[in-house]
Amino acid sequence: MLVSLARWSRIALMALAVAFVTPAAAQPAATADTAANKALVLGFWRNVFDAQDWAKAKDYLSEDYIQHNPNVASGLKGFTDYFSKLWPAPKLAGSVVETQFAAVLAEGDLVQLMMRRPRPEPADATKTYDSYWFDLFRVKDGKIVEHWDSALKPAK
Repeated sequence: MLVSLARWSRIALMALAVAFVTPAAAQPAATADTAANKALVLGFWRNVFDAQDWAKAKDYLSEDYIQHNPNVASGLKGFTDYFSKLWPAPKLAGSVVETQFAAVLAEGDLVQLMMRRPRPEPADATKTYDSYWFDLFRVKDGKIVEHWDSALKPAK
């Protein structure tokens, strides 16, 4: 039993050593494309969402944009129709409040935004707690082509 345990311990240590020395090439490197994708998604968020200027979405979204939020139809038109009904007019210059991102991550054609959103404490309306929301975007040829988030359908 001791021989077997010692043997398995050596195998586990070797596997761990291999994991630590595996070249970073196994992971996609940050490239100019990755940086451009990140800048595109941040520009989209700032100029479209923060400013609530839905007409500018055409500068960032592909016509056949795929939307995985169950409340918003896919396509550029589905996006602009939905958000134009919620907030019909762009914010005035100087009144735009920029979203505070807790993290912006990019790998290859994917960019993820993580936002801290203070929420009212249900048990005490004078207090808040932090909730974190995530949006994931896929970029292709300089346009956002797909989006995921954790939105749910509203209760009726």
